[in-house]
Amino acid sequence: MEIHKTRVVNDQTVKWISDHWNLENKKGNAEFQFLSIPFDYAVSHRPGTRIGPQMIMDTLNSYSLYCSDKRVSIENTRFVDLGFVDIVHDIKQSYQNIERAVSGISEIVTPIFLGGDHSITDPIIRGMKTRLIDQRFGVIMFDTHFDFREPVIGKEHSGHWLKTLENSIDYESLVLIGIGAPIYSDYYMRELEERGALIKTVYDLRREGRRAVIEQAVNHVLKKSDAIYFTIDIDVFDQAYAPGCSVPNPNGLFPYEVIDSVFEICSSVPTVGMDIVEVSPWLEGSQQFTSHIAANIIINYIAGCVKKSF
Repeated sequence: MEIHKTRVVNDQTVKWISDHWNLENKKGNAEFQFLSIPFDYAVSHRPGTRIGPQMIMDTLNSYSLYCSDKRVSIENTRFVDLGFVDIVHDIKQSYQNIERAVSGISEIVTPIFLGGDHSITDPIIRGMKTRLIDQRFGVIMFDTHFDFREPVIGKEHSGHWLKTLENSIDYESLVLIGIGAPIYSDYYMRELEERGALIKTVYDLRREGRRAVIEQAVNHVLKKSDAIYFTIDIDVFDQAYAPGCSVPNPNGLFPYEVIDSVFEICSSVPTVGMDIVEVSPWLEGSQQFTSHIAANIIINYIAGCVKKSF
């Protein structure tokens, strides 16, 4: 039996994602390009998210090309690994490098960004605005935090990217799902809602029902936009499921509440890409629960996009 790395599956029907990278002649339903951003200079608490992109990619490459629970094959899909953004010992320059790398991605492919702390979503969104200059897209954010703090020069923080983007995004096309961290005043809730954002807390989602919240979120974004961009902070999950993150959350969402929501949205409306951030593998040793959740989100995102294209 041929052993490929740590794999011992001798089954010709199983096709591994890593065997389908950069196939120049491969034709499929869609093309997804992965960009790794190993940046954690602005992490708010425990560092280590710079290791996240590689671990997520390694985990993803242990999966097959079949999203089993959704019954969707992604075999006829082309994957391209764009490698790592050049992160240097200068935060401003690193952000510029991220924005430049994102803006250079072809507008006909779907990018997936692997972080990194959540501050990288600022240069990502700026880069996306450049590469999709003629397309209006809104943002659905899964996060336990508002990430709307006032920035302090010299004290860059992953919790203020939504504030630093205030001149670049329309808050009326923004949805925050999973808010629950007890470290804010009511100012953040009030200010964002007054600016037009739709906010759904953990309690809201469970009281109103996941499907109802998803429908509201999609309708809210698409009132003024044509497509959706996802930003997913791994700390939106309960710490029992995602211990490998900068700020563990004791009252977070369950995996299916995010994973199934991402799939259902992607399979019904246009999306332009996603980022997943704050995975810090070294904080959970060899277990890697958190990296598997991240990889499952990505598989379901791809499967949803593929299903929509059928």
